[in-house]
Amino acid sequence: MHKMMILTGSDGNPRSFPPSEKVELEETYPYVLRDHFNGSRFWQLSYGNVSTLKLVSQPMGYLSHWKPDIIIVQSGMADCRPEAFTEFQQEIISKLSGRIFSRIKRYVFHPSLIKRRQVYRVPKKQFRRTLKKFKLTFPSSKIFWLEICAGTHYEESRPGLNRRMEEYNEIIKGIYGEDFVPIQKKMLEVDGFNSVDHVHWNKRGHKVTTDILLERINSYLDEKNKKVLEKI
Repeated sequence: MHKMMILTGSDGNPRSFPPSEKVELEETYPYVLRDHFNGSRFWQLSYGNVSTLKLVSQPMGYLSHWKPDIIIVQSGMADCRPEAFTEFQQEIISKLSGRIFSRIKRYVFHPSLIKRRQVYRVPKKQFRRTLKKFKLTFPSSKIFWLEICAGTHYEESRPGLNRRMEEYNEIIKGIYGEDFVPIQKKMLEVDGFNSVDHVHWNKRGHKVTTDILLERINSYLDEKNKKVLEKI
């Protein structure tokens, strides 16, 4: 029996909109993996629009003793995407009232303002530090970290995103090496992104990610079993 942990952003959750691209719970890649490895124990945390630090701090704080065999992480978009304002500034703006601030609220996510300001929600140095700390917290676990990816049109909403994704993916590669899991190319080939926001995943996106992960996991487990048998 294997112990598996899955940590994801909002893409690990089902999605009800747009109706034509609805994704049921049973179609999400974490659920399909759970169904495939039905003899294993799973712990999943999927939380939208949070930094990687906030996501991984939960298992680091509560499950470091559990020692999962395999950990799958899909996180980084909320860290790397360009912003017009910092989180603190956005929070202040949301609480203020009046004609001027009502006008500002309409431009918090405006592409032209994002392009001009290019604010970092999570600096690269902090992102790197979080990934290293997570790896050190689970030294005996096989950690597969999925590529930060988005549809080709998401750059229009978040100018500068493609360069940022490349930079943050390089950080992941530098820490997790061959356990970095590329998915962007396959996602684009199957048109796996939501046609409205170009960043969340549709059924095809979940399916192709599932296939990629199953290949990685099965290959790892086969190699692990082979080593065990060689010692007998």
